[in-house]
Amino acid sequence: MSDKVSLIIPTYFNEESLNDLFQELNKLESNLKSINFSLELIFVDDGSGDNSLQKLVEYKSFRSETKIIKLTRNFGSYLACKEGLRHVTGDCFVLLAADLQDPPSLVFEMVKRWKKGNRFVVCARKTRKDSILKKLFARITYFLIRKFVIAYYPKYGFDLCLLDSSALVHIINSARAIHYSVHFYWLGYKPDIIFYDRIKRKYGKSKWTFYKSVNSALDILLGFKSKFT
Repeated sequence: MSDKVSLIIPTYFNEESLNDLFQELNKLESNLKSINFSLELIFVDDGSGDNSLQKLVEYKSFRSETKIIKLTRNFGSYLACKEGLRHVTGDCFVLLAADLQDPPSLVFEMVKRWKKGNRFVVCARKTRKDSILKKLFARITYFLIRKFVIAYYPKYGFDLCLLDSSALVHIINSARAIHYSVHFYWLGYKPDIIFYDRIKRKYGKSKWTFYKSVNSALDILLGFKSKFT
């Protein structure tokens, strides 16, 4: 029996990037089959007001095992991810953004490292091609996280990572629904790190506003108070 990786992909006004995303996922699935790994796709439509859901349904018509979860309104990416996690049946799982700034091809390398026994694999950014304001805010936020919460947290942060499914029960049953990258560290899993350059956003405009970024930073600093090394 082959192992399986589950991808949870929240979508929110992502219709422009979905066709290219589907192509990348098809390539990934083919590569995974070459190492006797299967792919579970779980899309969570987080109250999109565009044609994202329609595109997902069309994709499912060609790949029937694809899972689609439709939320009644926009709850935010963290709650959307948590709902997706409830439907995971894989041996390991990945939270993947739909905007392609984090290449799906990295999942293949993460899976190979999981097969070698690494339960937590992180794709940490070496560089990020964002606006000056966004990069400055991110640098301050990650400095504060390293200073007051997690001393060895990646300097430039990360979103893309793989975690063993044994962690699911701790995440799903937790009252927390904030910043999963910090939460995974908080659970005590030691990361195996892959460094990469995060590309410039090609499709649409990020819905992650400055206000949301500030709220997220405050949630992290107040919700994960005690620093550990």
